[in-house]
Parts: sequence; C-alpha cells; structure tokens
Amino acid sequence: MLLCVALLGCQGCYVLRSGWYQAELLLAREPVSELRDNGTLTEHDLAQLDLIADTKRWGGEIGLAATENYETLAVDWKRTIWNLTACDPVSFTPTTWWFPIVGRVPYLGFFVEEDARKRAQKLQKSGQDVYLRTAGAYSTLGYFRDPILPGMLEWSEANLVDTVLHEMTHATLWVAGSVDFNESLASFVGETAALRYLVERYGAHSEPVLQELQAREDWAAWRSLQRALLGKLEALYANPTLNDDEKLQGKQRIFEQFPEDVVVAGFHQPQRYIDAARNGVWNNARLMQFQTYNEQPQLFQNILDMESGDLVRFLDRVNEITDSADDPFAAMAAFVQDSGTL
Repeated sequence: MLLCVALLGCQGCYVLRSGWYQAELLLAREPVSELRDNGTLTEHDLAQLDLIADTKRWGGEIGLAATENYETLAVDWKRTIWNLTACDPVSFTPTTWWFPIVGRVPYLGFFVEEDARKRAQKLQKSGQDVYLRTAGAYSTLGYFRDPILPGMLEWSEANLVDTVLHEMTHATLWVAGSVDFNESLASFVGETAALRYLVERYGAHSEPVLQELQAREDWAAWRSLQRALLGKLEALYANPTLNDDEKLQGKQRIFEQFPEDVVVAGFHQPQRYIDAARNGVWNNARLMQFQTYNEQPQLFQNILDMESGDLVRFLDRVNEITDSADDPFAAMAAFVQDSGTL
C-alpha cells in the first residue's frame, strides 16, 4: 500500500482509503459452509448460495479460472459500492487513472457515497461530463478471495449466474491497461455461458430459458439504441464546421430525442427502458461506460464460431491473439480478417 501511495502521489489518499474499505470488506467475510450450519440464513439465501456454488463448479468445467472467490459471504457489510466515470463533453475522450497491477482505467470505485460525490463534483467543475452509479458486485481479479455481497442474494437467477461467470472470466484472462477489452470480453463470455448454463439446468424450451431469451431481446434492442446514440454523437463531434457551443446544442437535441426513440422501439417489457431513457443521467460519460462493457461483441462471436462454440478453445485463442498486443481489439480484428471471417 505504501508503495502504491509513493507511486501515485496525489492519488495516494484515494488508494489508502480504498485499501482501508477493501480490508474492511475482507474482514467481514464469513465462510458459506459455516453460515449454512448456524441457521441464520433464509431458504431463499441458501438457494442463492447453492446457485453460486453450482455456477462456479460449472464455470470451472468450461475452462474458467476456479478461484476461491464467492465462497464467503460479507453478512454484516452494509456499504454500497459506487462507480464513477468522466469524459470530455464534446468527444468520447475519457478521464483515466493509472494504478499498479491493473494499469490505466477509465473509472474509479468508491465505498462511501460522500467520497464519490465529492470527486464527481470536482470533475464536473472542471467541465467534464460525469456519470456516477452503484455497482452490485466487486472483484479484485483473483488477488483476494472476494466475498458474496448481501445484495447479490436478491438478484435474479440469470443475473447472478451471469455475474459469477463474468468475474470468473476476469480471473481467467486480464490484459493490463485495456479495460474496454477486459470488460467487453467478460460481458460476452458471461452472457454466452450463462445462457448455456440455464439451458443445461432447465432445458432449451423451459420457461426460465424462454423468459431469459425474451429479456435478452429487450437488452439487445436497448444496446442497439445506445449504439445508435453513440453514432449520432460521434458524427456531431467530428463535424469540423461546428464550434463547441454548436456541438453542445446539437448534443442536447440528440439526447432529448432519445426517449422518443425508446418508446417506439417495440420492447417486450418497455417501461423499465422508457423510465431509464426519461429519468436517467445521459451524457458522454454514461455512453462511454456503456461502450466499455459492450465493445465489438461481433469480433468475439466470430472467434467463438471459428472455435465451433467451444469456450475453452475460444479463451485460449483470444489469449494467444492478444498476447503482447498493443491494441487487443485491433489484434483480434486482424486475426478475424486474415481468417476470412469478416
């Protein structure tokens, strides 16, 4: 920790505070095996813990790193985790921070809302777009035995399975300094593997699987709308005939139109998406974070198809392609193009 402070200078206070709360979280861990025996958990909680354990077992079978994460529960840990991103208001140039081990990242995590809001206000005063949200899960990428957070036990089955497999992917393959790649890879693997898990558990034509497929259709439509929003804004910001004030005015008009686009999109369950479009914070920082977790999924799909859908071979291939690559997405695109898949 002291080494990190020395390396980071003014970032040292942030590192120290984060380290303190990380230690607090780790000290709150209680082994799931002991909690099962002392009678403090509900039947629902126990069922969710069974689901996590089974997902971890299954994830190990398909080639994900079988870490000791999620074998403890932070029973009395009451904090909320906050995630903060910032971005230039007339381009998608993110604010980034550098840390040992993980490299440069386009977000900060906080364990205290006041700390998060103070940093957000400071970034806003400097003229940046800021997006602050809560995060339901937390990962140290396998460096510590990450516990299950109490709120995770309230999640849907599909969401919980997806998250466990997402975090296992991080522990399996992490490219230092390329957060967009790491998060997009984990999102792709988590979603792909979670659906396979549900199919194996319930059957391809079961109600849980059919419900999940319907939810995924809505989620795919929501992503498409955000990608379209990104495209409109990128075109606006790239227009050399406009000054910054004109770009900001155009940006406002585009965001004002977005809720109307959502209303007519034809979702199966539209209200949650309409509410998000009308009431949520919409700016460059939010869209940049969306892109971080959803960049170029077709590239991943192309390589998975080349490996006949085998996730173990897929991860091995991605690791091989991105090893020592300055830009892992560019390396993947070149590989796919050379293979004649594009």
